Amino acid sequence: MNKDLIKHLRSITNLSQTELAERVGVHQTIISRVENGSIPLQPKTEKALLRVFGEEGVGGQDIVLLHSIFESRKMKQVKKDWKGI
Repeated sequence: MNKDLIKHLRSITNLSQTELAERVGVHQTIISRVENGSIPLQPKTEKALLRVFGEEGVGGQDIVLLHSIFESRKMKQVKKDWKGI
């Protein structure tokens, strides 16, 4: 799970960083730092995030689909950037 996906999932589930952090069992600054890429997502935290998002109605298959969409968009941007060189 990458930072952009976490931000998007948090947004579509209408959870603030504070609300998500409380439900995951971490401090809000951990969610903030993961979302801005300053710290890596730990496996234990990722598992808790998946649980919380699942409780909010966003299942594993939904997350896999969203992840593939984000990755596809990144590749399109990379190709676009390379064309400009």
